Amino acid sequence: MRPRDPRYEVIKPMLNEGKIHSFPDIFKFIKKSVVAADLGKRGPRFTELINKVEDFTVKELLIIARLCGLTSAEMFKLVEAELAKRNNK
Repeated sequence: MRPRDPRYEVIKPMLNEGKIHSFPDIFKFIKKSVVAADLGKRGPRFTELINKVEDFTVKELLIIARLCGLTSAEMFKLVEAELAKRNNK
């Protein structure tokens, strides 16, 4: 496995500062391709998952949470916010 990308370190502080409100906001601070590679996903498929977050497995979300230094509760709160935002449209 390749070394962990240092950009993962900024996710937790950005969440705490209120700059991350929902799951896709994570990818303003780290490239989707980096996370996709760490999950073993291809780029287009990973983009589909981001756009339809409910298709991620719990295991995948927990891996992303761990990489970003987030608790499972924080990750699921971001997912919940994304689902709520989409349902309000």
